[in-house]
Amino acid sequence: MARASEWWAFKFAPILATAYATAAFAQVPLWPLLPRLLLLLLALTVGATYVSVLNDWTDRADDHAAGKPNRLAGQSPRVVAAMLAGCAAAGLWAGIYFWQVSPMSAGLYLGAWVAYSLYSLPPVRLKVRGGWGLLADMAGAHLFPQLLTAALVSQWAGAAALGWWLAAVGAWAVGCGLRNILWHQLGDAANDARAGVGTFVVRHGEPAGRRLAVAALVLEAVGLGLLLYLGRQPLAYLALVLYGSITYLRARVWQQPVVIAQSRAGQHLLLNDYYEVYYPLALLLGQAWHHPADAGVLALHIGLFGLHSWHRLRLWGAALAVLGGKMQRLLHAD
Repeated sequence: MARASEWWAFKFAPILATAYATAAFAQVPLWPLLPRLLLLLLALTVGATYVSVLNDWTDRADDHAAGKPNRLAGQSPRVVAAMLAGCAAAGLWAGIYFWQVSPMSAGLYLGAWVAYSLYSLPPVRLKVRGGWGLLADMAGAHLFPQLLTAALVSQWAGAAALGWWLAAVGAWAVGCGLRNILWHQLGDAANDARAGVGTFVVRHGEPAGRRLAVAALVLEAVGLGLLLYLGRQPLAYLALVLYGSITYLRARVWQQPVVIAQSRAGQHLLLNDYYEVYYPLALLLGQAWHHPADAGVLALHIGLFGLHSWHRLRLWGAALAVLGGKMQRLLHAD
């Protein structure tokens, strides 16, 4: 019912990467912050569960009209209400703690809940109101959680105000968030049109959605570039080169198209694997080099997201096999 397989690694690994990057920027170890990071992860898990249940529950009629399955179609309203109430109670507890850290942190955590409630719940239901739906999804899934993470880590570490850093995180999160929701809407445009769901892509057309995705990518690239520049982590640059290399092979050798947002068979959404796998691992390796105790955080990260990372990194085995085959052919040719 919580659809954890759809958001656990895809959303939380990049969020934790922001925590690791903020610690590196502030030049503080992660190990002393680990209990608080786990608390943050729990608070975000509660919010993500609330979002998944609420979205499925309010989408039942639209999914039925589009002929799509819905996990909650046969569930009792009492069960759903109990789940939502439990999530809200746990979220309130987390919000009180964040308020004690700083009112800004509590506001960012509350903002994610409000954004997704307005996204799903009638009569507002921003999901069917074109561009407002894009903004609500982007804010709830990316902007507020990312800013919350950066702000909390800096406050926990006692770092000075990180104005440029927060601006970079915000720009990157807005661009990345818009591109991801546009990818979802472009892939689901036919079903949404059939059900009469007025998403941005349904209202303005797929060409407009693709153009907006390109603009979002530009903003995302500016934010990422600023994060890498401010963070000054050489391994993050190396990880980007490795990601680019395997992405090139996926497109040229294995015919897996790289897309900005549009939905295509066998697609690979540009940069997502970098955010989910390469970037956090590179940051943690850098932290462990400067602060050996942070190797424990690296081990825990691998435990939490190792299976997802393995599915992405095992492509390097195939890449090495391709390279080995080409070298053998060259040697035999000589």
